Amino acid sequence: MSNQTEVIMPVLGMSQDYGKLVRWIKQAGDWVNKGEPLMEVETDKATVEIEAPTSGVLTQVSAEEGDNIPVTQVIAIIQDTEPASAENVLTTSSALPANLELSAPTNPPSISISPLAARIAEEYHLEPAQIKPSGERIEKADVINYLQKSTVAKNTIGSKKERALASPKARRLAAERGIELTEINGTGPQGSILAADLLSNEKVRAVQTPNPALVIPASSPDSSQSPDTKIPLSPTWNRMIERISASWPTTPHFYLVREVNASGLISWRQNVQKQTEIKITYTDLLVKLAAAALRKHPRINSHYQNGKLILGQEINIGLAVAVEDGLVVPVIHRADSLNINQIAEARTELVKRAHCGQLQLEDLQNGTFTISNLGMYEIDVFNAIINPPQAAILAVGQIADRVVALNGQPAVQPMMMLSASFDHRVVDGARGALFLKTLADWIQEPLGLLN
Repeated sequence: MSNQTEVIMPVLGMSQDYGKLVRWIKQAGDWVNKGEPLMEVETDKATVEIEAPTSGVLTQVSAEEGDNIPVTQVIAIIQDTEPASAENVLTTSSALPANLELSAPTNPPSISISPLAARIAEEYHLEPAQIKPSGERIEKADVINYLQKSTVAKNTIGSKKERALASPKARRLAAERGIELTEINGTGPQGSILAADLLSNEKVRAVQTPNPALVIPASSPDSSQSPDTKIPLSPTWNRMIERISASWPTTPHFYLVREVNASGLISWRQNVQKQTEIKITYTDLLVKLAAAALRKHPRINSHYQNGKLILGQEINIGLAVAVEDGLVVPVIHRADSLNINQIAEARTELVKRAHCGQLQLEDLQNGTFTISNLGMYEIDVFNAIINPPQAAILAVGQIADRVVALNGQPAVQPMMMLSASFDHRVVDGARGALFLKTLADWIQEPLGLLN
């Protein structure tokens, strides 16, 4: 007798009520092994693969791709039973139509394959059994190696006459913009095409045809068409709308602004840069300083929940990153325990993955404080909206020469504006001011961190 296991829409975040089913990796009737990718789900933070909770046959699929589904709702059943034996097939064959041919029973696949390797194999119509793994499971390199040694590889990868290797986001962007992937040189592993390759390609920008959905029809006296153009918003932009809409009316914001002399910050960056080949940015230095300031003022590193303050056990600093589809906030975890080089490496990797659409759920979780730096856009000062459930966000403007009083005399100095937004349920004006003073003092005299 077989058992049934329910497949539900998982809860992947504290504030999550719904999940969007992006796609089924397995289809109804397919055998799936426990731990094998079953479906892709989009939450308010990221798109993640959900693994099968048990082994068996996927049945009773009730959700379609694109559906927004309440969390914990049952969307399929996994029948954890062995495929029918020949004896059982013969016993039940009398109930089947006479002209129906019975297929030979198959055993469940025993070969494990990584999600990315499975996608590539599927694109090239390969069965996992054809591919020899180099380790315990089939990885992307194994699929690429197989393709390169086969006739398929010569006709596809080598000549680029059919499908080129590309990330899912790159394929989506190419389809949306009418771009032929075979015209793009990929910079990813084994020459695979990334979304960034499409966005940075001059030839593509020169020859790409406009998206028909964005073409505004020419108006004329006799035209009955509306001149308005409707542009569908990306999932990332919609997630940003939802989070801001939840934060702004429910979180009592207040703001503190401080102008600081950035001479010490500039010198610190120059000295650090001389000692490493890693590119050091002002954001890296601010992450280090903010993490130290949060350690000194732990109240800022907490959040409000049901009448209580929840103090953060770790200092995890999110960085607001503008991407093509909207705004994401990847997190540098345990930032207070990292040195400048480690922070720079983490920031570089997170920003790269953000622009390529490859952020994982863990990259976006458990942030306790956020920095939004618009200095590179020549913005002097702005107020940022708090990223819930956090209690504060730091908005950073550009470093610009200004005439200020120095030792009682007017002098031109590199100055920078800081604006901090606080949740008044967690932080009062005095605590916010002390935090901002600590941060400003360390920006002006970074060596103060050593005292």
